[in-house]
Amino acid sequence: MKKRQNIYLMIMLIVFTLIITSCGAKQTQPASNNSNQQTTQSGPKVGGNLVVGITGDPYSIAPWVSNDLNSAMLANLYLPTLMVTDEKGNKIPYLIKEYKMSDDAKEYTITIYDGINWHDGVPFTAEDIAFTSEYMVKHKLGYAADMFANVEKAEVVDKTTVKFHLKKPQVNFLSQVGFWVNIMPKHIFEKVDDPMNFNYDGTGYGPFKLKEYKKGEYYTLERVPNWPLANNGQGAYLETVTFRVFPDHNALVLAMKNGEVNVIASAMPVASQKQLEASPDKFGVLKVMSLGYGYFGFNYKNELLKDKNVRKAIAMTIDRDALVNTALQGGAVKMETPISPVYTDLVKSNIKFPPFDIEGAKKVLEDAGYKLNKDGVREKNGKKLEFELIYRTTTVNVDSTVNIFKANAEKAGIKINLKPVDNATYTDRVVKQRNFDINFIEWGVIDDADSSLATIYKSDAALNFMGYKNEKIDELLEKVQYEPDYQKRVEMMNEFQKEFVEELPTVNVYVKINAYGYSKDFEGWSLTPGLFGPVAAKDLVKVYKK
Repeated sequence: MKKRQNIYLMIMLIVFTLIITSCGAKQTQPASNNSNQQTTQSGPKVGGNLVVGITGDPYSIAPWVSNDLNSAMLANLYLPTLMVTDEKGNKIPYLIKEYKMSDDAKEYTITIYDGINWHDGVPFTAEDIAFTSEYMVKHKLGYAADMFANVEKAEVVDKTTVKFHLKKPQVNFLSQVGFWVNIMPKHIFEKVDDPMNFNYDGTGYGPFKLKEYKKGEYYTLERVPNWPLANNGQGAYLETVTFRVFPDHNALVLAMKNGEVNVIASAMPVASQKQLEASPDKFGVLKVMSLGYGYFGFNYKNELLKDKNVRKAIAMTIDRDALVNTALQGGAVKMETPISPVYTDLVKSNIKFPPFDIEGAKKVLEDAGYKLNKDGVREKNGKKLEFELIYRTTTVNVDSTVNIFKANAEKAGIKINLKPVDNATYTDRVVKQRNFDINFIEWGVIDDADSSLATIYKSDAALNFMGYKNEKIDELLEKVQYEPDYQKRVEMMNEFQKEFVEELPTVNVYVKINAYGYSKDFEGWSLTPGLFGPVAAKDLVKVYKK
């Protein structure tokens, strides 16, 4: 397990070629909430209204029915997860006081801190955790249902302790559900039969509670006085936190420079970083490597994209150097393997995607019977290689990324029609309807690669937007989750990668360096690898107005 605990240090190794060694012990204390960093003479104090700028509207205030980053970012303040990441990328307990895994990895006993309440006054207890595990599986609520699928029984031991009895051994069970799942209020949802359409009001248990919102414009939260896990029981310092929605980074940075926004929570392009860095007396920029990656995915509903030769040819037209150095202006590192390079043990095998080779792509298609027509587009049996590429407009530098992709694909005779959409439309078409040809997406976090990948690439996985089905992949991703021997898991993941680069359900292209701007009118900022940048709950509770 320790071999995967140094994710962030591995990332720093890749980016800065530093050689650092670290060993993390099992944590039984909550993430530190000490407020002794970046203090002024007056020090931290309660008060202040922070305005957070984000690009794109959250799909829903109920994170269980959505899969977009902004929904998860917002919810993390009123529905924080049981575990979070520390500054090295290790997962550590947050709401968990202590935990124990049985020797056979089939039982997990979790004890949460006492004294946490739902915002309507009802105590937050082990009953809620047990209920969440059962309810999510029953109603098939996204990837969380997959994570709880191995639970035989959730036993409530007492009001703060729950014991999970698993069907099979699973070494990553707690790190998965603890980091990814927002707990549901039993006293509300036990009466709800249709959670996808239920009008949830945002009742949570975190350091901030949802006060009011206007979809597409703003979401205002207010501090929960004396929240027990923040600043020695004092609660967060900020009085309110308001998320404001902007159409793009240009508008967002302008609002920041005009004093309308105090922190940018959507990772910025390099050009935006430079604008803020030009005024170091007013603004700062926090940077951290992403634990996720960007990829192009192929929908297997499209008969042409079912052809492995077509997928391989498209993969060979992708120029990662141009994407990283031109589109992202150096704000990323190349990803040439099916698994992110941050997992050094898992990519030592050097199993790579097909290299950039447009002439080679042409030959693959020619040999497969796809001939150029008079319009310069290849076709076979009267069917042209013409595909729509759908992507979110709010993704940083996405226009440059998709245009480089389009230009190179068309050199090989593959016509690409770009389809930029907002977050809601993307979620509806890609996540719900699976109505697309090729999609481009950036995952925020792919942690514990040997288990997280199952939520994307198994045949029945909630995040398998491609409709990809492969029995060998299914078997490998199933077995690896239950194998306690680390070296055997590495060998299984090597087999997975060999099959993956042959099949090419997606083509992974880069891992980004995320940057976030903040106003120096506020202090106490810190940043850890993960999904939420500077507004992760455990970090934001330490921020205060100067």
